Amino acid sequence: MSTTPAGPARFVNLRPMLAVTDLSGAVRFFVEKLGFYCSAMHGNPSVWAQVERDGVEVMMNAPPLEDVRRDVPRSSRDYQIYYFDVTGVAALHAEFAAKGVAVTPLRVAFYGMKEFEVRGPDASWLWFAEPTDEEPTECE
Repeated sequence: MSTTPAGPARFVNLRPMLAVTDLSGAVRFFVEKLGFYCSAMHGNPSVWAQVERDGVEVMMNAPPLEDVRRDVPRSSRDYQIYYFDVTGVAALHAEFAAKGVAVTPLRVAFYGMKEFEVRGPDASWLWFAEPTDEEPTECE
């Protein structure tokens, strides 16, 4: 008897995994500053964690510190962008700012998204955005 499901394969979710140098600090950032909750941690000391907010999940792992420093130079983090589609982006911007998160100003991109950015753990970019009909505030 076959256990292969009938029908075509399809993607159902994407859960990014961020490699971080300070797992507990990264989890604290997501929980205390971005309003996520920690849904899982593994290891003693912890080497993997998952945070969630509104059904969106982000995993983090803590590879050996020397490997992260050697293999992923800080400058390469400028090209690692985690783009979160949200509703109420202006309210989220205000929420984060009130918690002391360094947020970029809200802007409307030429591609029809109102968005802002936050530097996350280990300098990764976290972008938050929602569709808008507003005129672009910047042209790239």
